[in-house]
Amino acid sequence: MPIDYKNEIFYSADELARILQVSREDVEDFARSQNFAKDNVASSQIHLAKQSLESFFEAYFTSRGQSKDRCYKIPDYLKNCSSPWAVELVKMYGKRVNFPASLSPEQGEFLKGLISNLNPNNIIEIGCFTGISTLWMAAGLEQIGSNATIHSIDLFDELLPWLPTRHGCLLDPFQSAQNSAIAAQLSHRIQFHKMNSIEAGKRVYEMVDQPVDFIFIDGDHTQGGCLADLMLFYPYVSVGGYIMLHDIYPDVCHWDGPRYVIDEYIKNNPHFELTEIKTSPCNFGMALIRKVSVDQNLCLPVKLLTTVNT
Repeated sequence: MPIDYKNEIFYSADELARILQVSREDVEDFARSQNFAKDNVASSQIHLAKQSLESFFEAYFTSRGQSKDRCYKIPDYLKNCSSPWAVELVKMYGKRVNFPASLSPEQGEFLKGLISNLNPNNIIEIGCFTGISTLWMAAGLEQIGSNATIHSIDLFDELLPWLPTRHGCLLDPFQSAQNSAIAAQLSHRIQFHKMNSIEAGKRVYEMVDQPVDFIFIDGDHTQGGCLADLMLFYPYVSVGGYIMLHDIYPDVCHWDGPRYVIDEYIKNNPHFELTEIKTSPCNFGMALIRKVSVDQNLCLPVKLLTTVNT
């Protein structure tokens, strides 16, 4: 565990070695050579200050030649667009922490166009990670001059490398998402909520004053977590409104929650219309679900509500 020494948080070389899946000596040698290390911080081994972790991991992965193929390819139209939201998205895509968990530019452009066409009055997003998907949807609202607001819910826990998937680091995702919304000149369309989705699901009408027309579920991808998100928020979706699930193909994304929800609760349910969408460059997939009528039997088991924490 990190230690608090003289009102500053430090990570030991052992902890960093576990994250990087290398030896402590490898971490110590690199930290000293790059002047990251602080010796004798309440123990005999070297430590790194928490505030230096983002630059440390960036330097470490770059030095090991692991910077290539760890980010999405940015389409020319996005790189050449001068709109503040596009400029900010390009900047965000340049951060290693956003690959591959965030929407690809191709998925983002699809989501933006979808929002522009559907013109929802209220949007709820469950699981925004660092805010890339949020900006895409907000840009769609901006394009049509909508007055709608996106309520984006996430735990916003600090993001350390999680090998082999995530090579980046982001210590304060909540502040980073807020800063990105401001830089994109879209903060007037977004409200970020730092809480778990079960808590938010009990307080929807504290956030919105009318039925929700569009919900993007991209939070807890376990079976119980994804089902809880659907069950909790489904009653607030207007008839004719939409629910979108991300990461629906387990063979590619390695999560089975969204697939489970589709197969067990959506696919053969006459109260829904379902369209599955292949996505690029990684076919994690999306599902667009339209609520055509109210299913009185679709309710969350009490046991699930008390045990799942998303």
